[in-house]
Amino acid sequence: MDKLDQAIAALKIESKRLEGELRKVRSAIADLQGASNNGRGITARLSGRTMSAAARKRIVVAQIWSTLSWNRRLMKMENSFGPAGLE
Repeated sequence: MDKLDQAIAALKIESKRLEGELRKVRSAIADLQGASNNGRGITARLSGRTMSAAARKRIVVAQIWSTLSWNRRLMKMENSFGPAGLE
């Protein structure tokens, strides 16, 4: 009987582990379904929708402006406190 009890205990442990895995899979499925329902996320790739060249160009320009703005702020900080890293 002792071996039978050990086998049952091992199967219960495995059952709990599998329930956890199943919960993760169900969560992933729900996340993917939610992404496809809200019009964003991976659906653009799956549906074949692509950005126009003009839209990509606007994004690039915005990123460049953001980087320039950040660099200008850094330069102002260095000018007011001295060169960075030489303190």
